[in-house]
Amino acid sequence: MTEDELFLTAVLNCSRSELFTHPVTLDHKQQELLGTMRRRRSAGEPVQYICGFTEFMGYRIEVGPGVLVPRPETEILVDAVIEESRRHQGQGLSVLDIATGSGCIPIALVRGIPACKVAGVDISGEALSFARRNSDINGVSGRIDFIERDVFWFMDETKHHFDIVTANPPYIPSAMIPELPEDVRREPALALDGGADGLHFYRYIVPGALRLLKSGGLLALEFGDGQRKDLENLFAITGGWDKIRFIKDNAGRDRVVLAYKHTNQYFK
Repeated sequence: MTEDELFLTAVLNCSRSELFTHPVTLDHKQQELLGTMRRRRSAGEPVQYICGFTEFMGYRIEVGPGVLVPRPETEILVDAVIEESRRHQGQGLSVLDIATGSGCIPIALVRGIPACKVAGVDISGEALSFARRNSDINGVSGRIDFIERDVFWFMDETKHHFDIVTANPPYIPSAMIPELPEDVRREPALALDGGADGLHFYRYIVPGALRLLKSGGLLALEFGDGQRKDLENLFAITGGWDKIRFIKDNAGRDRVVLAYKHTNQYFK
């Protein structure tokens, strides 16, 4: 879908197919709104912020300044977790989503896994306001508990244990942030900057998840291009992990890693 088509679907509150099957002439107010959208885009604002929403796994996710825009790559993580839960007949599973942002991962998981309940943790109250609204929009607010907390403190303090831990944490090296496209730099640095080598969060999450997961529980992480080797080393140094598997994105780059807390029986 072109940017103009996206803008038109937002202006007319319709689908792309309806643009062509039920063409309409924009009235004056709609023309002005479309012009404003085009000017905002020319100034470098993300298309999704301008429209006020994006689509993730077929679900409408509202976004705006202060929250990371969901990417198609993250759908790979969600698909993998849903598939793993089916393989192990996982119903009634408890999930922790770290750095939950817009809530796109919890929303897709509770829609895809029967009786699944998710806790989504993020330090940003602004991001969580979008997450809560998105859970309402998608009719799953009763199955997701959004928690405003520093994720490191939460992982240290919580007494709960989970069947699955997911995370799409910041993974862009700090020095690369100024080189990102302007529209990406409009998104919150808090959700992009992964420290000197992009792995700051992973050094907490990988060992921390061992404490939080039930025996045989699943850890699923999205990560950046070229970071597989370092993550392999991190899992090896941490120990306690079994069946580590890497999944590639549509461009052939390693993008998601799955690992089970070592045990002879999963999800028990």
